[in-house]
Amino acid sequence: MFLSINKKTSEVVDHTKINLLVKLQHLDNLIENIVSLQKGLPEEIAALDEDLAFTRRQIESRKKIADDNQKLRQKLHETINECREKIKGFKEKQALARNNKEYDALSKQIEYEEKEIAHAEIQLQDIAHADQRVQEIQQKGRQLIAENRYDEISEEMMPDDVLHQQLEDLQKQVDMKKEELESIVIETAGDVNELRKQIDGQRELIQKEAKRLLDKYDHLRSGTMQNAVVKLNRNACSGCNTRVPTNRHTMIVQGGFYLCESCGRIVVHERLFEEAGK
Repeated sequence: MFLSINKKTSEVVDHTKINLLVKLQHLDNLIENIVSLQKGLPEEIAALDEDLAFTRRQIESRKKIADDNQKLRQKLHETINECREKIKGFKEKQALARNNKEYDALSKQIEYEEKEIAHAEIQLQDIAHADQRVQEIQQKGRQLIAENRYDEISEEMMPDDVLHQQLEDLQKQVDMKKEELESIVIETAGDVNELRKQIDGQRELIQKEAKRLLDKYDHLRSGTMQNAVVKLNRNACSGCNTRVPTNRHTMIVQGGFYLCESCGRIVVHERLFEEAGK
């Protein structure tokens, strides 16, 4: 598909329209070049933030388990102490029992409290065994770290102190990257603002003179494609390297354009970009 030209006057007008679009692409490219100075910092920061959040969740999860176990230990010890106090009181009453019926009733109450104590002690043992198991697993992880066998370490194997150190290191990296990014943004803010003003003016001009071309341009750039207008390079679309039909070369050289049948980009002669740069 290419720009058809029947009259010399229309050729001038149409070529002026495509020149306006090439100028817009040139300005957008300048913005992209400035953004590229950030060297992928936003993506690095996003990835580090994910690692930071994941590590923080691990630490918080372990802390919750530890806090819950501590609360349960405290509650079980309180239960044991209460049961022992009750047993002490029941035994004192047994000594003053007036008959076997009263004595046996107190004995059953003592037996019940003793069972409560036994049940609480089993729970305390379970918690102690679980804590011991955690320590053993983390010790295994510590050995694997010492042997540089990181690929064999599971989440639960990571020792608590190492996990906290990881959190601290990640936070430092995030802070450093954000500071670096902020510095670049500040340094380039003036250029970016000036370019955005030029882009707004250029878009307004194209909107009046060549709305359909601008719609096509915006449609191409609505996805991940930033370079909607590209140069003819070695007789091919420089966007996807698909060859441009020979019978379209003359049109492009004369200042027209060709819509790549493969990627849909607008292919123009490199001269138009050179002129846009001036």
